[in-house]
Amino acid sequence: MNILAVDTTSENMVIAISKNDVIFSRIGMSESKKHNSQILPMIDELLEEAKITLGEIDYLACVVGPGSFTGIRIGVSSVNALAFALSKKCVSITALEELAFGVSENDFYCAIDCRHDNYYYARFNNDYKNMKELGEITLQDLEKKDKVIYKDKPSDPNALIEIAKYKIGVGKFETLSPLYLKKSQAEREYENKNMDKIV
Repeated sequence: MNILAVDTTSENMVIAISKNDVIFSRIGMSESKKHNSQILPMIDELLEEAKITLGEIDYLACVVGPGSFTGIRIGVSSVNALAFALSKKCVSITALEELAFGVSENDFYCAIDCRHDNYYYARFNNDYKNMKELGEITLQDLEKKDKVIYKDKPSDPNALIEIAKYKIGVGKFETLSPLYLKKSQAEREYENKNMDKIV
């Protein structure tokens, strides 16, 4: 089974290919807005390294959020386009599931900084497969929780592939959709502007 997994939700774009259980990966360091020009060349480089063609990929996986709005859109639209062109099935992964991978605790939280002392978070029980809560939380409230894991490095390519394998195995296929846990800055500014007009 050959899998292509993509994560463009942060500044560190991660591409991973699993070819017969051997993992090849690339981590790109740039602004999320530049992922659009880098994603396909990086995939091509990785395919060449793995000595595999795009047509030989069996399944696609993509991190759908939460994270950079621009990055999410780039990853989701690119992987959906590849899936459509290749007639392949997709599975979605959340950035918080990736962060929870490998953790085995009764009750723990994973958190990703979304600026202004706010975090995207998820509560898990036992492992990444059992997400119990998902949302946005203030740093003040998050610091009251026990067992919090903060994202401080790029996604682990091995985690992306293993989560994808699990979801493929249980048949969690879908057309990818962005996972936004809050409105974009543009949406918030638009609403505030219209609210002023109403008042």
